[in-house]
Amino acid sequence: MKTLAEIAIEAGLVTKAGAAKAGRMAEERKEPLVVVLIRQLGVDELSLIAALRKQTRVPLLDPAQASVDVEALRLVPRDSCARLRVLPIGVSNDGKTRVLRVAMADPTDTAAILELEVIANCEIEVTALPLSAVEELVDKGYKQFSTAVTRPRPRGLSDNLFITSKNPRGPTVDGAEAHAETSVTAQIPLSVLSSVSAPDIELRFAALCQLLVSKGIVTAAELTEALKKAEGGNPSDS
Repeated sequence: MKTLAEIAIEAGLVTKAGAAKAGRMAEERKEPLVVVLIRQLGVDELSLIAALRKQTRVPLLDPAQASVDVEALRLVPRDSCARLRVLPIGVSNDGKTRVLRVAMADPTDTAAILELEVIANCEIEVTALPLSAVEELVDKGYKQFSTAVTRPRPRGLSDNLFITSKNPRGPTVDGAEAHAETSVTAQIPLSVLSSVSAPDIELRFAALCQLLVSKGIVTAAELTEALKKAEGGNPSDS
């Protein structure tokens, strides 16, 4: 596979001297080459992604159709995604091999791909996505990990069982549209919950809370108050 610099040169987006300069700057700044080409040398990101698509035949992900899969996000820390300019978009497992699908601003960045393989302990399947879309969706995706219920909560429950989103038209989670205020519709797939063993009361309680909030029966704030009362605390004390 050709490098990003070679592709940019052949597409007439940058000169050889400019590509060499961008390479040095990327090394000095410890930033991906694609960031330097677009942000420092002014290369048009749509033209660059089009050249990448033509030269590498890597599938191009439409930003308008991009979805954020929380199971995929869990496999890669946010700082790694931000540094490498990659967006985890899905994970699959055929029983033998687990594959993490990622969208990258530079799908020719083999060093980043190898790092992702180590971090996620998965094989990596790559699609292309414009740099600005990657950065925006990484930011929005990880914000969905914001905890709607923080204190108190039943012992052993994960903060990630409750998420919030304030973008009614933002990225989807596991294919479901994010709600305007509180969205917990796909944080834990029902197929996973149905396989939980009967004695695991805490996880079943979490699933019930999730369902109540997602259907609008109770709000996250009301649930917090109820949990505080159940713990014997005073809701006004915080």
